[in-house]
Amino acid sequence: MRLILTALMISISSVCSAQFLKDIGKKVEKSAERTIERRAERETEKSTDKAIDSAIDAPKKKKSKKKKKSNQDVINNEEEN
Repeated sequence: MRLILTALMISISSVCSAQFLKDIGKKVEKSAERTIERRAERETEKSTDKAIDSAIDAPKKKKSKKKKKSNQDVINNEEEN
């Protein structure tokens, strides 16, 4: 009788331990996923910030207001010389 009760108690405790370990495993897995997601988000934010900063800080090109000479102007200048 004692042997049966002992076996029953051991089997119940092992089932409880297995469920406990299974729950801990799931929590560890979710924690790892959250950590990876935060890291990816942080890296994405850094690269986005760099891109925005480089776009804002980029030197602006000045538009030249030089008048293009037409063929007629070139011919007239050659005739004068």
